[in-house]
Amino acid sequence: MESFWRRLRYYGLGFGLGLILTFGIFNTRGCSWMPSNRVKEAMNARIWVMNKAVQQDFFQKNKLTKDQFYNAIQEADIAFTKSIRSGKHKVYDLTFNTSSKKDVHCLARMTDESFVVEFIPFVSSVKALKKQKTKHSEAQIIHTPNNKNLVYSDPRPALQTHLKASGLANDSQLQKALFKGAFHATKSRLNEQPRPLHVFSFRTKKLPKAQLFATCIWYKDKIKIVDLKEEALDF
Repeated sequence: MESFWRRLRYYGLGFGLGLILTFGIFNTRGCSWMPSNRVKEAMNARIWVMNKAVQQDFFQKNKLTKDQFYNAIQEADIAFTKSIRSGKHKVYDLTFNTSSKKDVHCLARMTDESFVVEFIPFVSSVKALKKQKTKHSEAQIIHTPNNKNLVYSDPRPALQTHLKASGLANDSQLQKALFKGAFHATKSRLNEQPRPLHVFSFRTKKLPKAQLFATCIWYKDKIKIVDLKEEALDF
């Protein structure tokens, strides 16, 4: 019995040291099962967007590049008590440090079964976000997952013909064009069942006087283009 208790004490000591290393030295970065890291993994699997009207001001004010913002979010603190964690539409309250050691705050909004995470600066809290009545239409893409084969198109003949007529001969060209475009929150239907519908706008060299709008869904960990429309530009 004495041997059992001795082994148990050694096990407890080792477990305690492991927790100290995990939380103190590594600051939970090596633990994918931690709630904050699980949220960040979900973010990293998505396309990051930010309202076009405020993105430039936010980056300039805090002396950030897109890469610096991405790295800062990996180290950000998530205030779960100030976040919306349940339900289909989640909003996380984030605080991170810049290279000048300045604390910066923003919100991150995600929808289940969606491949987009929207970062919202200059809004103090989830409560303040709920009070906003207007929605901005265009959001700038600020980060995409490192996957060259993330986007593909539905094989329907009509869609394939439209893509080729737009100068998009394959899925690789389609992905590049899409990632240079913008996300349209007001045109998208993130409440759609069984899967949210996302709308992105972009242009191609073959159709310089047209704006293309691609409707996409998140299917089997890839972005599937299910529809394509175009609108003539006035200039």
